[in-house]
Amino acid sequence: MVAYTRQAPHWTPAQQAAARQAATDGSTWLFSSSEAAGNLQQVLPGQDWSRARALATHPRIAAAVRALGFGEVRESRPAFEDLLASIESRR
Repeated sequence: MVAYTRQAPHWTPAQQAAARQAATDGSTWLFSSSEAAGNLQQVLPGQDWSRARALATHPRIAAAVRALGFGEVRESRPAFEDLLASIESRR
C-alpha cells in the first residue's frame, strides 16, 4: 500500500486559467515546498509572476518562489496561526 507519493500536477485548461488570473488579481499563493514552485513553472511555462504575491514557509522555499519571478514574497513559520497573521497583515 502506498501512503504518500509526489508527482507534478496535471491541470485542466480551467485550472490553468484560474491560476493565470490569480497571478494578477491580488491573490496570495501559499508555498510549503520548493518543488511546488517548480511544478507551477511546468504547468504554466512563460507565465509572468511579477504582479503575484506569495507566502512561503521556509527561506529556501521563498528563494525558489523569488526565482520564479513572484513580485512579492513573504516568509512565515508554517504554523496555522503564523500563516493567518501574515495573510491578515496584508490588509
